[in-house]
Amino acid sequence: MANRKYHTLIVIDGTPGCRWSPEFGDYDLETVKDERDDYLDRGWKRRELQIITTGDTQAEIDAAVAELNKGL
Repeated sequence: MANRKYHTLIVIDGTPGCRWSPEFGDYDLETVKDERDDYLDRGWKRRELQIITTGDTQAEIDAAVAELNKGL
């Protein structure tokens, strides 16, 4: 069975060298957007939040986050 698309909210606190890290994930993109909006309502800045889409295995999510963290 092929992997389903999985959406993950990742966050960074904006300090130099701070790495992106996964905070919340779901198969439904709207659910992840709602979670992102909750972060925005609590004072997070949009640049500190990102939604990535990967396959649904932890290895795929970890690889995508690691790629974003290169060079930080």
